[in-house]
Amino acid sequence: MCGILGNFGHIERNDFTAHIGEISHLLSRRGPDQTNTIDIENFFAVHSRLIVQGALDDGIQPMSFKNIVILFNGNLYNKDSLKKDLESLGYKFKGISDTEVVAVSLYHWGTEAFSKFNGFFAIACFNSDNKKLILARDRLGQKPLYYSKNENSVFFGSTEKFVPKKFFGSQRIESFIDFITFGFIPSPNTMFENLFSVNPGSFIEFAFVQQKVKLERSAHYWKPSITNEVNDFGHAIDLISDSINNSMKEGMDASIDVACLFSGGVDSSLIFSNARNINDQICALTADFGEGDDARLRSSSLSETLDHKNHLIRDISKKDVDHSLKLTSEICESPFDDTSIIPSNIVFSSLKASGYSVALTGDGADELFCGYSSFGNLNKLEVFLDKKFDFIIRHPSKIFSNFIANYKRIDLARFFMFENELLADLSCNGFKTREWQEVIKTDYDPLHYLKDMLAELEGLRTMDKFRILNLRFKLPYQMLYKVDRASMFNSVEARPLFLNNKIIDAALSISSSVMLKNGQKSILKKIYQSQIPHSGWNLPKTGFGWKTDSYQSIYNQQDNEYLENKTGIDGLALLDNRKRHHKRGFYGLFSLVSWLKQNSMS
Repeated sequence: MCGILGNFGHIERNDFTAHIGEISHLLSRRGPDQTNTIDIENFFAVHSRLIVQGALDDGIQPMSFKNIVILFNGNLYNKDSLKKDLESLGYKFKGISDTEVVAVSLYHWGTEAFSKFNGFFAIACFNSDNKKLILARDRLGQKPLYYSKNENSVFFGSTEKFVPKKFFGSQRIESFIDFITFGFIPSPNTMFENLFSVNPGSFIEFAFVQQKVKLERSAHYWKPSITNEVNDFGHAIDLISDSINNSMKEGMDASIDVACLFSGGVDSSLIFSNARNINDQICALTADFGEGDDARLRSSSLSETLDHKNHLIRDISKKDVDHSLKLTSEICESPFDDTSIIPSNIVFSSLKASGYSVALTGDGADELFCGYSSFGNLNKLEVFLDKKFDFIIRHPSKIFSNFIANYKRIDLARFFMFENELLADLSCNGFKTREWQEVIKTDYDPLHYLKDMLAELEGLRTMDKFRILNLRFKLPYQMLYKVDRASMFNSVEARPLFLNNKIIDAALSISSSVMLKNGQKSILKKIYQSQIPHSGWNLPKTGFGWKTDSYQSIYNQQDNEYLENKTGIDGLALLDNRKRHHKRGFYGLFSLVSWLKQNSMS
């Protein structure tokens, strides 16, 4: 993993080098092993490197090949196959790093290379011949990349803090509403008017012409699409099982020891058991949150069953939580309403302290294989409506009363009349729109992100739309944001192996009716049962959250007065108006206030 930082166009070098000094400690977190710069006409860049593949002198960045310069933050699972393809075309390689493969690929294929890359990445590519800069992110935005531009230059970096604040402009008022609604800030926007995030699965091209920078094009090279090619449950199981097996060796490729985050649940257990088949000495790390947490029991039982000795269990104390809580604004440069960032930071810190810099994770499985309760609830509704359509037409009142009695979490009337609004509501992680509209008076509609996506999905079944929304919206901006920030804050490369392109493509080929035929995440559960000699742990899904009753203590009246003074938002009124998960809202408001104190707003 790495940190990248650069300036394109008309460069003020003294300002740039001064900024590097200011953020050197942040660069060292994302890349502690090696730092190099490049300074050529119209392009000045810095790369800090966490070495997980190759030797110190292999894969040095920024890397030049012919007329292009590459800064690469990520990992390519398919570097060997791409390398063979390029060698057959006459290219010769000096080392084993995936950075060299990226450089040659972009030289040969141009922007078409992005769709060929299987892995996670953020890339900056400068062409010295035509004076153009391309910024790109992987399919699902696992690795971040920000940019800000004025008339004569573009500044870009791996985090918001890598871009000098003088580029930012004023704070984007609408982003406060975005955060209140979703619990995060969706791309391409940030908390500032002139600071943007490159969209997942897309690239942006800038040109420097007549001493001015202009945005030439912005395009998606990939968007998820459910093909419905697989309509048999047995076929689906075989397909996913094969794709997992074929992806594991690629995901474990590293020059250093690799660890596995292991909760004992279905997702992490599948990753762990398959990883162990490749390396029976792999370290498994389990976090134990104490009373009420089943992770120690489940993971220990499976370790014993498999006779696995290298199993570390990290006890999470209140002291750990309090310490991590104080780091909230350092870990996340934007407000972020997901308490799992707290234990995630603790776990990655423990992993680093144990000598590991690469961690396999099960993130993304719930989004790909419909693991959340909202999938199950929506599926019940859709199946019911399919079966009873004629009866509904003839007896609407009976159907409505039936749903009032049996499906309280889904509003039938809203489903009929406002399908898109229902889907958008299910995609919100913060305060529901109806919860804050009575407190915050604004004409701004934060659901425009989701409505724009839904407009592209017109004609699809409701469940197909919802699956795609989870992959394009909640997964990148909530789950993967958390994983990147918590892991890189501790100089650890996290590899969510379910997000290998092979597994993603296989999952998207399966129809929604098959995916949910036997309940939420039934395909993975069936594979788990067939692959792992372990039974009796069919426990309900539990989140990786901060398990404490002290939510309210972190956000008080004084904080609320500060928030209202700075933004006009009365946080306590929001909480009082909330219809669900009352306690969880305290952390989101705490995160927002913490951010405001670091980014004072007049």
